[in-house]
Amino acid sequence: MVSRTIVALLALCVASKALIRVPLHKHEHSRRSYKINMIAEYLKQKYVPGHVFGSELDYNEGLSDFANAQYYGPITIGNPPQEFQVLFDTGSSNLWVPCKGCPITNLACDFHKKFNCDASTTCTNTHEPFKIQYGSGSMDGEVVNDVVCFGKNRKDWCTDKTQGFACAKDEPGMAFVASKFDGILGMGWDTISVDKLSQPMDQIFANTAECPEPVFSFWLDRDENGKKGGEMTLCGIDNSHYTGEIAWEKLTKEDYWRLNLGGISIEGQQITGPTSSIVDTGTSLLAGPKDQVEKIQKLIGAFQILPGEYEIDCNKIPNMPNVEFTLGGQTFTLTPKDYVIEMTEMGESACISGFMGIDLSGNPNAPSGSLEMSSSESSTPSSTMARSALDSPSPPLAATKPFSLFCKLASNVINAFKKASVNDQRRCFWICKES
Repeated sequence: MVSRTIVALLALCVASKALIRVPLHKHEHSRRSYKINMIAEYLKQKYVPGHVFGSELDYNEGLSDFANAQYYGPITIGNPPQEFQVLFDTGSSNLWVPCKGCPITNLACDFHKKFNCDASTTCTNTHEPFKIQYGSGSMDGEVVNDVVCFGKNRKDWCTDKTQGFACAKDEPGMAFVASKFDGILGMGWDTISVDKLSQPMDQIFANTAECPEPVFSFWLDRDENGKKGGEMTLCGIDNSHYTGEIAWEKLTKEDYWRLNLGGISIEGQQITGPTSSIVDTGTSLLAGPKDQVEKIQKLIGAFQILPGEYEIDCNKIPNMPNVEFTLGGQTFTLTPKDYVIEMTEMGESACISGFMGIDLSGNPNAPSGSLEMSSSESSTPSSTMARSALDSPSPPLAATKPFSLFCKLASNVINAFKKASVNDQRRCFWICKES
């Protein structure tokens, strides 16, 4: 399968010896992890200003399903180091982990590793209250300062002891109870950070002796049979994970990773024109305005089985149409293998559409006509998309307004983000490589 794409934020690939490497793990695909209508509700809460869930149950179920499709990896906090598995999320900007002292009745906290400030010689508890709203519930805790390190071993890849993060004492509902990760490490811009806490990446990138390029990237391994989920790198990109040249697209705003999407078409039929988009490592689905997604479902031959969930006859995949979109003046192609999610449960095969509709009516502040981007390999947050300089079009990484596509559906992919860049432009780049 041809699978090479770039959405770029980086002008220069750094020598691999300078890279900080963090192994990623992934959840298995299951029908449970793709309750699309619930995931759509969670994304609306995340990106549509003022959206409120009908019930806490709906929100927590959506968040749980959303979380179960994610990639996560290790960090350590404190001295001596305490290890945690965290979800690396470009759609948020705060680091939080569970902490010692949460009530025994809070199952999410009880079932995961808890940070113990008293056991760290470098920890300082500020006792400042901290809260992140999740639907009708919230994650409550306090701000703590300590050393945060990426990966498990390399001491040079750490912040100093003044790094602030949220020590969670109460996690909402049942959403995080069964998650494979302990906490979340946000990688969006500081402008959307709760309480304006800076990210650990900021300190890592400030250490130019160890980190010559302020870039982070995700390579998401699409091999369903492999145990490894991929790799996150900081301070550069492993060029063995991609093919071609890097192209550029500017960020339109520094909050989420916002880019401009030129348009989407199927067999020459235009679905939508230019629109804003968000790059989000948070979902493995293509999320977009409901009316536009329904057009796509009809044209690809998907049929609705539940509200918001569309199934596809697995036998028809070879004859389904390609979906094309434009970024930075380049055309990218998603083949049916890229946008159809195939899974097996209880010995039976099932195929569902990777496109997800979101109802944006009544939300004048919501971005319109765009895609939300998910990626497989990501480098530091920055603004630019690009396409590999190959003869064949690549399976895309999509941007969104709330239109979201996870390139991991397409193939082994690299998604890169950079915080400061050429000509003072904020840029972000994407790369897909043939598996």
